[in-house]
Amino acid sequence: MTFPLSIHPKDTMPRLKTKTIEPAPRKYNRRSEEQLIADLQAKIETIKARAAVKAAKKDPTFRHVSKAIKSVDAAMSSTGDQPIRTALQEARATLSACMQLKGVLVPQSGNGRSSGSVSAEAILSYVQKNPGQRGEHIAAALGTDTRALRGPMKQLIEERKVRTKGLRRGMQYWAA
Repeated sequence: MTFPLSIHPKDTMPRLKTKTIEPAPRKYNRRSEEQLIADLQAKIETIKARAAVKAAKKDPTFRHVSKAIKSVDAAMSSTGDQPIRTALQEARATLSACMQLKGVLVPQSGNGRSSGSVSAEAILSYVQKNPGQRGEHIAAALGTDTRALRGPMKQLIEERKVRTKGLRRGMQYWAA
């Protein structure tokens, strides 16, 4: 196959030579026998601690206590009554302390982003001040996540205090 002079592939772009960069030589520091022994003993201690936590997690008592903590978390997220919330927080603290005695770490309530449930009044006042906002913006402004907004927002919509426009994540909220 013949190419006209101006279209030949070799004429279009000159080839550049690529440079290969050699990696810098590694410097190895030899550890003394005492350092090796100390490192191995530290590894042994961490393995023993993990085994103790694993055994504690298999204990049926602690399985029931962890279920109780989850139930307390669910009750706290569904109630808006402050005295009941306070009592549930104290119960959760006591159950968490029992779990920590055996070295089992108990996660914080919620998923880390949520600051608990949000009251319907707080949502309604925000929607009145900022009409047309989406759920993500409302959650960010109230310092929680969209999942914590679902229950109170459904309640406000059913009570016809809030009206909506759009679907799913694009839904916007206005005070009725």
